[in-house]
Amino acid sequence: MIVLLAGDDQHAIQEQLNQYKAEIDAQWLTLCYHRFPADRLDRAISVARTRSLTGGKKLVIVENCYLKQWNDTELETLQQLVQVPEFTILVFVATNVDKRLKIYRHLVKYAKLFEFPLIPAWRTDLIEKAITTQAKKIKLVLLKNAVEYLAQAIGNDMTRAATELRKLYLYGNGRQLELAEVKQLVPCQTQNSLQLASAIRQGESNQVLHLLDDLLSRSEPLMVIVATLLTQFRTWLWVKSAIVSGVKKDSELAQLCSISNPNRIYYLRQEVANTTITALAKAVSMMLDLEMSIKQGVDSATSSPHRASGKNLLPTILSISRLFQS
Repeated sequence: MIVLLAGDDQHAIQEQLNQYKAEIDAQWLTLCYHRFPADRLDRAISVARTRSLTGGKKLVIVENCYLKQWNDTELETLQQLVQVPEFTILVFVATNVDKRLKIYRHLVKYAKLFEFPLIPAWRTDLIEKAITTQAKKIKLVLLKNAVEYLAQAIGNDMTRAATELRKLYLYGNGRQLELAEVKQLVPCQTQNSLQLASAIRQGESNQVLHLLDDLLSRSEPLMVIVATLLTQFRTWLWVKSAIVSGVKKDSELAQLCSISNPNRIYYLRQEVANTTITALAKAVSMMLDLEMSIKQGVDSATSSPHRASGKNLLPTILSISRLFQS
């Protein structure tokens, strides 16, 4: 069996790999369980082609396969996939794949594709559903408000969700946990740049200060913060401009604004309903200037780009927030 696991939901991919590993006889793992980096493709295929000495299943995993790093040499190596025995489980793992690539088209002739996209941070409903599903798997009983809190506290980090739910299960010992207990055991550490963007758009200066302080205290790189804000505000500007210009259908809005998931338009419409094009355009302009100053390291007194423009970040962000205050 040959499979390609693609996506940025690392927790879901790891669970799938664990399922494959569970098919291997535990006493023969040393002989029948192999992991290789993508640059050792030739060795991985060679091991996969060799029949298991135990007569049972063998698992061979090739990690970090971005496909773009492979050329004609690797394409020639992949011609040997036809020789992989039936009882070998050969797994290619990739964060994302370009389906236009020749090497991808060849790979999926032999490999079955399974995609594991990470739940978007803005889809709290799907995050709550995923947390509920994980909780049921381990027989953890949670109130609805506890699930809602966990979705906010954990975000779309399903790896952390699994860890926190296991901790709650051990603490609860089979009983239903109250919201206060969940809050005590699972601190909210997901103040992220997307939440910061929402607070800025709503003109909530106090919340902006709180979120920004939390991000900086966790040494979140300035460029990551600003890049995320810039992407979000550009999206809001595009959507607002399209709506004002008369575009009504969600599918058309999604296409014009380069939004891959049309279902997101429903939420974006609500987010830009009380904003103006002028404020959004000014915000994007100010963020571009801030991004440039960080890249250039405007403070010559320090050689650290992270520290260089830290003093510019807070006043600029607060100025942008004031654009959206009533």
